[in-house]
Amino acid sequence: MMTLILMVIVIATIAYFVLVNKKENQTPSLPNRNEIRYPTIDESQLNDDLSSAVGIDYRNLRKCLAVKDFESANKETKSLFEKISSIDLDLMDPDPQNRKIPRIPCTDICTIDRLWVKYSEGRFGFSVQFMIWSDIYLRLYNEKKEFNRREKIESSEDELEFSANFDAMYKFYNIIGWNDSVNRIYQESAPEGHLPSLFWHHPFHYRTMVGVFHRLMSCRK
Repeated sequence: MMTLILMVIVIATIAYFVLVNKKENQTPSLPNRNEIRYPTIDESQLNDDLSSAVGIDYRNLRKCLAVKDFESANKETKSLFEKISSIDLDLMDPDPQNRKIPRIPCTDICTIDRLWVKYSEGRFGFSVQFMIWSDIYLRLYNEKKEFNRREKIESSEDELEFSANFDAMYKFYNIIGWNDSVNRIYQESAPEGHLPSLFWHHPFHYRTMVGVFHRLMSCRK
């Protein structure tokens, strides 16, 4: 009888450990993105300036940012930016002469930037990108200017600016994580300045992007 009881205990113990081991080795399936439910927000509790000079509704952008749905926020930003700028960002050269950028309403470009900065806690936004870019550009510009002075190389101001701008492009892309022209990271863990991501990894788009930076800064003066 005692032997039978011991056998039952041993079998039950083995079965328990097999079951536990099986559960530990199971890989939980990730939910489909369409099945993810973001938390709801009481928009009446959000205190934001959603001003627009051209009648744009920024509530959907704010909602996406408030629940940290950065992918949807990025798509919404692209759509809103094209409306306020009349620039088609899907073109290889979206604004060949940069003639449309000075006509972007200050009210709207500032509203978009303000929302991104606020709801990313200062990690994302055009102004964040500008600060990163300007630091790179100015350092390169000063280095090149000092080199030319030391080596007695004559160069015009336009040549200096062009050279510094060109080198700054690749350094900027690497620092904010745009060295991959396709994949973007829509998480808070993305590099600082990674979002919004509206511009391609291409010199033509880079030129437009820098123009947008300068437009925003002129609007904030």
